[in-house]
Amino acid sequence: MKNYCSKFVHKCHKCQIHGDLIKVPPTELNAMTSPWPFAAWGMDVIGPMEPATSNKYRFILVAIDYFTKWVEVASYSSVTKKVVTNFVRNNIICRFGIPKSIITDNGANLNSHLMKDMCAQFRITHRNSTAYRPQMNGAVEAAKQNIKKILRKIIDNYKDRHEQFPYALLGYRTTARTSTGATPYLLVYGTEAVILVEVEIPSL
Repeated sequence: MKNYCSKFVHKCHKCQIHGDLIKVPPTELNAMTSPWPFAAWGMDVIGPMEPATSNKYRFILVAIDYFTKWVEVASYSSVTKKVVTNFVRNNIICRFGIPKSIITDNGANLNSHLMKDMCAQFRITHRNSTAYRPQMNGAVEAAKQNIKKILRKIIDNYKDRHEQFPYALLGYRTTARTSTGATPYLLVYGTEAVILVEVEIPSL
């Protein structure tokens, strides 16, 4: 199956266009440790993306758990202070419990008084990555690049971009991460997901 997938990717025009093209030498990684699943989350924003989708969404809010590498994503027409706090409440706290810390950059919408009040209410430590150095929050930056890459490969029309988000997330969550050696889906649910290829090629 691996040989078949490798041959398929080599013939896929979009995979060749949007694949990794590494032009810089490797640099030392900054280790971000998390003591247990969903204890530490990183957040950032993708966008604005032009042109907008058919539902006028131009921004993507991304959050990643540092332990399992599980990614939560939502798209919006604009990322306001209220949108950020609602995202944290609905997509992180109410789904995975109260985290120990949340790490963001220094964006005004990610560091509002609403965010501070919510973190104080739930006793969450809110940290900021180093200004002008997004690599310090590397897990989020890597997740953003991977999601954008997956979307480029699967969309044919930019207007349908928002409809392809679930498939892009499925692809990200069911792909083994090099940092953990396992898929985020396995680390969260304790079992592997049934992926699309297994509908065509049945497995145990």
